Amino acid sequence: MYAYGLESNPYPSSPTPTEKDAKILGGRRHKEAKGAIVECMKELNGKVEGRDSADNDFRVITVIQDVGSGKTHLALHVKNLKGRYNSECSFVDLSTISPKTMPSIYNAMIKGFDNDFFVQLRTKFLTYIKERAEQGDNSAKKAINYTMMNRLTGLTIKEKVDDIISGKESVSAENLKQFLVQRFNYCESTLIRNVITNSFDTIQNLEELIGMISAISRLTHRFLGKITLLEVDEFDGNKDSIEFVKGIINSHLPACILLLISTPSGYAEVQSVNSSVFDRLEKANYKIDLAGSNSKDELAEIAVEYIKHNDKHNKFSSKLEGELTDKIQVLYEEFPEFRSVRSVINILYHAMEKSDQMGLDKIDESVIDDAIKQTYPGLKVRGSIMEVPISDFIAIRKNCSEPSSEKDLREAVRNLTNLAHEMGSICKLEKQNLPLDVIYQDPFGAKVGVAIITNCNSTENLDSLSNISKAAVVDKLVILTNRKIPNPYNATVVNVDRTKLVDLLYFNSKYNGKKIADSDNERAEMLAKTLCII
Repeated sequence: MYAYGLESNPYPSSPTPTEKDAKILGGRRHKEAKGAIVECMKELNGKVEGRDSADNDFRVITVIQDVGSGKTHLALHVKNLKGRYNSECSFVDLSTISPKTMPSIYNAMIKGFDNDFFVQLRTKFLTYIKERAEQGDNSAKKAINYTMMNRLTGLTIKEKVDDIISGKESVSAENLKQFLVQRFNYCESTLIRNVITNSFDTIQNLEELIGMISAISRLTHRFLGKITLLEVDEFDGNKDSIEFVKGIINSHLPACILLLISTPSGYAEVQSVNSSVFDRLEKANYKIDLAGSNSKDELAEIAVEYIKHNDKHNKFSSKLEGELTDKIQVLYEEFPEFRSVRSVINILYHAMEKSDQMGLDKIDESVIDDAIKQTYPGLKVRGSIMEVPISDFIAIRKNCSEPSSEKDLREAVRNLTNLAHEMGSICKLEKQNLPLDVIYQDPFGAKVGVAIITNCNSTENLDSLSNISKAAVVDKLVILTNRKIPNPYNATVVNVDRTKLVDLLYFNSKYNGKKIADSDNERAEMLAKTLCII
């Protein structure tokens, strides 16, 4: 059993999403983007319903988003919606096509449709021929190989076509071609023949590619009553890709939406390579800019959505959701490596696997630490002097804002000077009722006072400390603070940021537990120096 009582790991194992993975969509901005795309699909459906599609029934949508941020996931999620929004969708990832030629792009677009799409079209096309044959059209009868012998044996035209649909019989390729060219244009007749015989011709150039894609969109609307959605992922400055997109846009495919997905850098490449295409994209019907959408809240919402979708027993409470969100946000704030959907989902996948192996009821700091060590070996907390393990860092960092952390900070500074005293680096002195946390004598005989201020409203403490410094009660005054404060007279103010605070609290835990190793002594001394304590 996985964490949160889940029967399976809710996160995908592959960095590249599949259509199955993409059924789940989380994150406010991603859902807003989905809403815009769906609105476009609804609008076009409403416009072409009940009539023949025309050249002005064409829409362009652009989606710009950073690498690893979920743009492919969004595209595949929308593809999953095709049944609900009366559309057929082809998804093409241009980064997987090499070389990018018109034949290879066309082949990828054909493969980008689901198989059942062509099954539906094939049935509709054959039904159309059947109806013509039943009306006495001899060329239609020849196309389906309906002979005099069939009629004499009592085989009906419908039965003949049913056998062709089921694969028991076949059409006459040459007669089918003759039937189609009389009723459809060249590209449409070629497509129908390709679909019926399940054998697609190779195209040679851009003109043929546009003709065949136009035939798909027109026939899809005519025979299935659906619009066509073409999703083109990883669109960039490649000249062949740009020529392909330019041709699609200029041809105004009927009852069709072109959804172009790119990164900010890829979009900039398009601008530099072909300004006219870029200008057309800037005027897209819907321009969805998701660049920089990987906020910590967005990532947390996406991660949580996977668990909620798989939580069949309602064990993922709001408290557990809050705890997981806190952990993800700490990862985001402290590690640049975890500021994309791809990296966060990867870590959570491995953390879930660890929870299953260890029988844990939730994802805690230890399994996140193990997952990071497994997938990002050598990764360290940025700026940590004490080399705090990531699991400890997450736990300590989470509690840094709690009131108890001020007490722990004071104790940590006292213990840090205690260790320096034990090592012979300084000599601790009595405080003598002064508003100082520590007083010691440095190796040069100077008396040093250390004060900790975590409350910016403690003006009395600041005044007292300033008076101490003016009266030369100590030779050197060091103030440690995590607030912005005025600089008292002749004092050194050291900012204790969250990383230093975590280092201090981690050191304090090891010191109190008598777990300070020889390797820790050098790091503790360096920490003391960065705080101007020694």
